[in-house]
Amino acid sequence: MIPSNIEKEDVIKAIEEIDERGLPPSRRSTKFVLVFNGKQYPPKYVLSLANKYANSEELKSSEFSGGQETNGFLQRLGFDIEEKSSSGRELILSSDKPVEPPQNRHNERCPGCKNVVERMLKKIYGDVKPNYKFNIGTNPENFRDTLHYEDFKRIFMNLQNYRGNENFVYANTLPNCDYFVSNPRFIVEFDETQHFTHLRKISLQSYPQNIKLGFSPGKWIKLCEEINAKDNDPIYRDEQRAWYDTLRDFLPVLTGNLEPTVRLYSKEMPWCSLDPDNPADLARFKNIIEGRRKDLNGWVATVILQSDSDSEYSNDDRMEELRTIVDQIVKEISGDGVILFPGGWFYTEEKEPSTIYNWAEEQIRDILIGIEEKIIVCIGIDGSVDKEGYSHDQIGIAVSKNGIDAMGRKFHPAPQEMGYVKFAPNYLSKEDSKSRIFELNGVKYFMCVCYDTYGIRHKNLPNPDVDVVLNLVHCFYPVGKGPSGASYFAKHGFAGASKRWKCPVFGAAVFFNRGILENWPTGVYWNQGDKSTQKWRYEDNPIEFENKFEISIKEGTALIRIYNLGKIKEVSQCQS
Repeated sequence: MIPSNIEKEDVIKAIEEIDERGLPPSRRSTKFVLVFNGKQYPPKYVLSLANKYANSEELKSSEFSGGQETNGFLQRLGFDIEEKSSSGRELILSSDKPVEPPQNRHNERCPGCKNVVERMLKKIYGDVKPNYKFNIGTNPENFRDTLHYEDFKRIFMNLQNYRGNENFVYANTLPNCDYFVSNPRFIVEFDETQHFTHLRKISLQSYPQNIKLGFSPGKWIKLCEEINAKDNDPIYRDEQRAWYDTLRDFLPVLTGNLEPTVRLYSKEMPWCSLDPDNPADLARFKNIIEGRRKDLNGWVATVILQSDSDSEYSNDDRMEELRTIVDQIVKEISGDGVILFPGGWFYTEEKEPSTIYNWAEEQIRDILIGIEEKIIVCIGIDGSVDKEGYSHDQIGIAVSKNGIDAMGRKFHPAPQEMGYVKFAPNYLSKEDSKSRIFELNGVKYFMCVCYDTYGIRHKNLPNPDVDVVLNLVHCFYPVGKGPSGASYFAKHGFAGASKRWKCPVFGAAVFFNRGILENWPTGVYWNQGDKSTQKWRYEDNPIEFENKFEISIKEGTALIRIYNLGKIKEVSQCQS
């Protein structure tokens, strides 16, 4: 019996092994041949070798049948099987050729890979031009009148300063791009390992937060760290390559009529194993390209606090806890992302809450300034807290190493808050001249303060073109001691908002004097069609956190869950 876990890639590797090592005369086929790239191979022997890549050992000829069993299995994987005839010649290598262990079965400079990528793009999009030229200058001064002039200067200077190679631009215009897709208009770059250098990492880390990219900058930075390629011929080659790649990434904003630049890594897979005439391979490739064109890059870490103490806690205590939590999250995951804390993480009884904004901004900037990645911390601040415990000002702020990037006041009340809380005029109004929407690597985030997610659903608010909702929930108490409906909140608040805006919703909260509900979701993505939120169950939620851990802090325990946005995008594509 043929093991069902043998995949197309395993068969390709087996064929490559035959090409390199030769074919034993005893394993030639008698009736049928597998046709691949113009050559013919014995189907049964190919499957025997393929099992070695799938299950670590060659499949014995006696363990499965040739003919219908073998041919049917290979055909289901998309391979062509033909009857052996004089019209083609089975690959027969001399039996006295030494059989040696294969070396470098698939070289990243394989011309077939780039050829297949081009053919795939043409099959999907029609007009595709390889080695396409854009008449874009290469000197930062060429972009003096553009929105990103200061960004270009900073990136260029960072590349110059690293090794002191100040002169590395000798072409007046940008060298050709790998592929240009005419409709929709975007370029595709095929990056081999020489592109993943420390200089490329420096340039990527210098990108502004709102630049839209058709690849994950966090993943590319990680590849730069792992590969750390060096090309010193000429001595400035790494600086030059990193700068030209930067310009290609910025082409959409420089031209004004391109969609985000898509990048493929040459070693992600053997691209030449894909067949442009195979519908399954074509769909797989299209999902890769379309996923990157519209990708959600980065991660979101939700912080749930189990507060075990009835004693008073101070803002200084909470800031120290925040520092500990941020430091640990950065150790657990690489790349750019957002850390979401509960609503009311800090509070003030003063009637002017800006005093706490300024203090929090300064403190959090000091924490983030030493971190290489772009991290945005979202916290809730309650101001004008009265003796009855009502917070008249309930606001969320998003802080990066640049300061406060976004700010939003609660716009939808809980039933008991009417007449007490000062609400925003509407869900898009600005607070202190700042929007509640912010961007990180092209992903748009919308901050909700506690009951605001109910407002999205109840008021049928249109999505203002955001990709992710962040909900800074205040707290849940034991039943009879205060607000306690954590499950109700997840069902109608998180899931309801996700259903309405068709995007993932993340939330964080404090559980006062009660345990955190084990299955309570802090990330929700609606995929249940017209189903009522009343009937939604936790098991309906298609997304899962990638990592979780707990930290003991002064106030109790912090539970952190980290979600990979790229995987959530894959879920949304599967559901569409």
